[in-house]
Amino acid sequence: MDANGLRVWQAADRAGLRAHGARRLGWDAEGRTLRLARQQAAPLIAEDADFARAMALRPSPVRDAGGSFAWWDGAAGVLRAAGFGAGSTPIALPPDSPPGLPQPTDLACGAEEILYVARNGAVLLLDRRERWAPARVARAGFSADRLVPAPDGGVWVLDRTARRLARIEGVPLRIGGLLGDEAERFNPVEPNPDPPRLRLLQEARLPVEVEPKLIAASVGGRLALLAWRADADALVFTLEDGRLVRRFALAGLRFPYALAFLGEDRIAVLASDGARPAAQAFVYELDAAEEALPLGEIHPLVAPWHGGFCNALAAVPDYPVATGAPDTPRGLRRLRALSGATYARTGWTLLGPFDAGRPGHVWHRLFLEASLPRGSGVRVWAHADDDGTRPLAPAQPGAPPWAPHLFGEAAVARRPQAPRGAWCVEPTEMPFAAPLLPCPAEPDRAGLFTVLLQQEGRRVRRIAGRYLWLRLDLFGDSLATPEIAAIRVHGERFAWRDRYLPALYRETLAGRDAVAAGGATPPDFLDRFLGLFEGPLTQLEDRIVGAWRLTDAAGAPDPALPWLGRWIGIAEERGEPPQRLRQRLRAAPYTARLHGTLGGLLAELEMATGGVVVEGGRVDPARGVPRPGHLALAELEGRTLRSLVLAVGDPTVVLAGGAVTRGEIVVVEGFRLRRTFATILGADLEEEDDPLTLGLAPSGNSFVGDTLILGDDARREVQALFSAELQSAGERAAVEAFFRRLAHRVLVLVRASPRTVDTQRLATLAAATAPAHVEVNLLPASRPLMVGAASLVGVDSFLTPKPQPGRVRLDATRLGEGDQVQGEGRLDARGDGPVSPAPVAVADGPAEVWSGTGFLLSAARSEAAPGRRIARNIWTWT
Repeated sequence: MDANGLRVWQAADRAGLRAHGARRLGWDAEGRTLRLARQQAAPLIAEDADFARAMALRPSPVRDAGGSFAWWDGAAGVLRAAGFGAGSTPIALPPDSPPGLPQPTDLACGAEEILYVARNGAVLLLDRRERWAPARVARAGFSADRLVPAPDGGVWVLDRTARRLARIEGVPLRIGGLLGDEAERFNPVEPNPDPPRLRLLQEARLPVEVEPKLIAASVGGRLALLAWRADADALVFTLEDGRLVRRFALAGLRFPYALAFLGEDRIAVLASDGARPAAQAFVYELDAAEEALPLGEIHPLVAPWHGGFCNALAAVPDYPVATGAPDTPRGLRRLRALSGATYARTGWTLLGPFDAGRPGHVWHRLFLEASLPRGSGVRVWAHADDDGTRPLAPAQPGAPPWAPHLFGEAAVARRPQAPRGAWCVEPTEMPFAAPLLPCPAEPDRAGLFTVLLQQEGRRVRRIAGRYLWLRLDLFGDSLATPEIAAIRVHGERFAWRDRYLPALYRETLAGRDAVAAGGATPPDFLDRFLGLFEGPLTQLEDRIVGAWRLTDAAGAPDPALPWLGRWIGIAEERGEPPQRLRQRLRAAPYTARLHGTLGGLLAELEMATGGVVVEGGRVDPARGVPRPGHLALAELEGRTLRSLVLAVGDPTVVLAGGAVTRGEIVVVEGFRLRRTFATILGADLEEEDDPLTLGLAPSGNSFVGDTLILGDDARREVQALFSAELQSAGERAAVEAFFRRLAHRVLVLVRASPRTVDTQRLATLAAATAPAHVEVNLLPASRPLMVGAASLVGVDSFLTPKPQPGRVRLDATRLGEGDQVQGEGRLDARGDGPVSPAPVAVADGPAEVWSGTGFLLSAARSEAAPGRRIARNIWTWT
C-alpha cells in the first residue's frame, strides 16, 4: 500500500510471470527474469534411422574424474582406455557367468572410481582401486540395457524391452580385514551392511507405443529418458516422485541416439545427418512446450566420434573426438556453445486475474521492471471485468476489448498511437526496496517503467472492473530480447481531479456513453494529464512516509546498515559483507541480554560463520522450554534443524545455519572439564553436592586410549598417586588453584570447513566477546566432537553428514585419524599415481566492453607447473 492508500499486486517470479503458461518464452534462473526463448528453427537434417539405431545400441564411452576415458572397441572385442600417454591400454573384463555375449550393452563410470558394465542382462561392478573383487548384479525378469550413474552412488538401469527402470545400490565388501567364522561368537548371515542389489521402481513405466532408448542423469539427481515413436518425433520423459512424466516432443527429430544433461534444467541430444553425426548438438529446456524447439545457442560438434556422450556425471557433458578412423577416439572435447544466441522473435504470457475485491474497481497505474535493449520491446494488454472468466486473446474472434500499453522501441513501432511507458529515475517505486532487475539502470533501456492504465480510442479511458487480466507480448529481432523482472499494478485510481478540484471538473459521462469510441472528453484528458505529476510526487511521498524502514535492520538498504549500527554501538567490521552486518543488527536486541555469557559467545560465532536470524514459531508445550543462549531443535518448513535460541515468547527468535549449530564449532567451558580431571585425581564422583561434579552424569570416562581408567585395580593405583589423603598441603593447594583456573577458561574447538577457514578472525571475535576475566583459547579439532572434548565411547557424534576419508598426507596424517592410502583408480591404469600439477591460467582484459566493439585478452601472467612450460593457450567462450 502506498502513501495514498492504494493496494499493489505484483508478479515477480517464475510462477507469477508464467501463471497461465507461456509461448516462446524462457526463464533466466540466474537473473530471475522472463525473456524470449533461445530457440532455433526445427532441425532440417536427413536423419538416418539405421545409423541412429546402430549408434543407440553401442555402449556409451565413459570418463573418470582424472580425465582418462574408456570405450568399447567393437572390431577387436576389447574394452580400451586412454588419456595418459600415447595409444590405449585394454581393461580386462572377467568372463560372464553363465557365459553369454562378450560385448556389453552399456558402460557407466560411477562414484568412487567404480566401472559399471551392462552385459547379458546383468550389471558387472569393477572397482578400479581394487578394494574388492568384481561383482555381478542381476534380477530375474529384468534385463539391464542402459546405465547412468547416480550422484549419491550406484546407477540407474533401463530395461528397454520391458520399459522398466531400476536402481543398483551398494558395493561389495572389502577383500581384506575379515575374520574367520568361529564357533565362539555369533556372526551375521550377510556380513556386508550395504551389499549390491537391484531395486525396481514399481511405478516408473512407459506406455507401450513408445520405444525407450536412452537415459541421462544430472549432477543434482534429475533423471531424463528419451523414447522413439513410430512415424512421430521423439519424446522426453523425466522421473518425478517415482513416476515417469511426459515432458515434450523434439520437434523435427525422430531418431536422436545420445542424451546428456547440460546443467539441471537442460538436456542435449545427438542426432544423425545421413550416415554421420549432425554438425551440432541440440539443446532443450526441460520445461519446454509440448513441441519443443532447440535453444538458440549453437553447440557445434568438432570431429565427433561415432558414438554418444561420455556416460559420467558432469554439469557439462564431454564427447570423444575421432581420429582418421571414426571408430577410434583420440581424446575428449567438452560441449560448448558459440558466443552468439538466437532468440524467438515473439512470445507471450497471460497474467491474472488480479482481484480487487469489488465490482467497478478503477485500475490506476502499472510499473514494469525490465531491460529493453535496442530492437526489442514489450506490449502489455490490459482487460478488466467483473466475472473473472479467462478472456480470449486480443485479435481473436469474439475477444473482449483489450487496452495495449507499450514499452520499448520495438513495441512502439508496431502501434505508435497506444499509451507508452515512461522510464523512471528511481530503480523501484517501492520505498527503500532493492530493485528486482539485476542489471544497472539506463535511461529508456533498463530500470523502472510506468504507465497510467487506460483504454485508447474511448471517450472515457479508465479501465474498470473487479478482475484485471494482463497479457504480455515480448518482441525482439532474434539477436536481442527484453527481460522482465517484475510487473506491479496499483489500484484504485487516485485522481487529483476528483480529490482536489471542484465538482465541475469531474467526468459526466457514464455507461455506454463513456465506453463509446471517439476522442477523450476534457475531464478525462485533465485526469490523465494530472497523472503525469501524481506519479513522481507519489513516489516522493512514499519515501517520506517509509523513512522508518531505514531503522529496520531487516528491510533497510545495504548503504544504511553502517549508519544504523552506529546508533546502537555496532561498528562495521573491515571487509564484512552487508548480509552479515544485517544479521548482527537484527540479533542485537537479544544478544545484548546475553553479553558476557556462553550464549552470547555462541551467538557471535554463529553469526560470524553464516548464521541467520529466524523469527516466528511456537514452543512445543509438551517439551521443556529452551533458555536463551542454549541450543535447541527447531522445525522450519518441514525440516528439523539445530538452532541457537535468542528469545522465547512473542516472538520466538533463533539463529541457524552457522558453524555452531552445524557442529563445526564447540565451546567448552573450563569447569565442565573438572569432571574429567576429577576422575584422574580420585574425587568422589557419587557426591552430587561436590563442587567438582555439580550433579553431573554419574558415569566416568571410558574412552579407550591413554586416558582409560577402568576397573578397581586401576582406580586404586591412580588414587594412590593423587588421593587427597596422601597429598601434602602444598599439593592440595596446587590442585585447588588448578580447578579455580578452570572456572575462568573457555576452549573454542573449531573443525575445519569452508565456514571456519579464517580461524584468526574467529579467535579475535571470541576474545572480544568473552568477559574480561575469562581466558579464551581457540584450537583446531581434528576429530568429531561433543561429550566433553571428544566422544568417550568412540562413537562419531559429529552432527552433519560424516566427512569422507581423505588421502594420506606426509607430515599431516596421524595414524587412526581416518585418512586412507588411496590409489587414483583411473580407467587408464597408466595414470594411477602422482600426476603433474596443473598450470595456472590467468586471463587479463577489460571488465566490461560495449557490444560490438573489439577487446584484447592477455594470458601473459599464466604459469606452468614446476619444470614445465606453456606451449599454447586455448581460449574458450563460456
